[in-house]
Amino acid sequence: MKAAIVEAPGKIVIRDLPVPKPNPYQALVRMEVTGVCSATDRKLSLGLKPFAPSYPALLGHEGVGTIVETGARVVNFTVGDRVLRPCGIYPGHEMEGVSSAWGSFCEFALVTDLDAWKEQEPAGEHSRFGYARMQKKVPAHWSTDAACMLITWKETFSSLQQGGEIDGRAVAVLGDGAVGLSFAAWSHALGAASVEVVGHRAFRLERARRLGASVTRNLRAGDVFEGGRDFDLIVDTLGSNEAVATSLPRLKNDGKFLVYGMDSTFETHFDRSAAPQRWSYVQANPDEAGVHDEVLRRLHKKQFDPATWITFRGSLENLPKAFTHLESPESVKAVITFHET
Repeated sequence: MKAAIVEAPGKIVIRDLPVPKPNPYQALVRMEVTGVCSATDRKLSLGLKPFAPSYPALLGHEGVGTIVETGARVVNFTVGDRVLRPCGIYPGHEMEGVSSAWGSFCEFALVTDLDAWKEQEPAGEHSRFGYARMQKKVPAHWSTDAACMLITWKETFSSLQQGGEIDGRAVAVLGDGAVGLSFAAWSHALGAASVEVVGHRAFRLERARRLGASVTRNLRAGDVFEGGRDFDLIVDTLGSNEAVATSLPRLKNDGKFLVYGMDSTFETHFDRSAAPQRWSYVQANPDEAGVHDEVLRRLHKKQFDPATWITFRGSLENLPKAFTHLESPESVKAVITFHET
């Protein structure tokens, strides 16, 4: 099968790997689409710590595919199920000297029936496959694009829950990438009194307004994020100390500052003199698996349109072009397609 391998920091190649062989508790997945994460995948491809794995490594973690074969002891998956986050190589494992950077930029991958394995072999080796907790089924009527975006939508929904009650609150989102737009969409859907998105790209900010942002500010165009202490919750998708410094003076007393993103320094500094008297810092720790069913229920009532996010589609050989696209002014999300149906 074809797979996208980071041979060394800054060097991505497409090469052949064997189709992974499922153990009795695993299922073989024919991949359909994998999203390109402009944060994690980029850091992994460039070797930025602490994300850097050992190289060479199989890239990709936002994959979707359909099960074509199940192991003899699989209970909770069947042939034809559409599933999230299959792995060509699981974290902590290797194949022909290639390690895992979660590993879904490949034509075939695996999901693991962790519940069945734990029940049938309590002392088995399932502890080495903890990542499988996030490998969930998606309703058959969902498009591959929506299923791919579901990973980001679940992460941001779970993170937003950690910021407390949203209904009736004033929310500011720092960042206009795919994650920032998702935080804006959820804040609006959950009843925020106002949603302000601060970014750098007019194209993305227009989409933020489509998703419910009441105010957008384009810093590159000269807008400023200044004023009084107006926000109950500020969501930082950038992790940049500059963003923290300019936004902390906007937080209300008893407000929360939720940090989701991390820049290349992986350090966050606060000037306490700029903060309100009482406030909370929250480091997002999304429980994607834990909110899976709730997010499906919410999006069954009113699903987000993945076309608002996806701005590039290409084959595996076009992965370098996808990264280049994400640097362009008119970009949000790139996806790589395989055996798409």
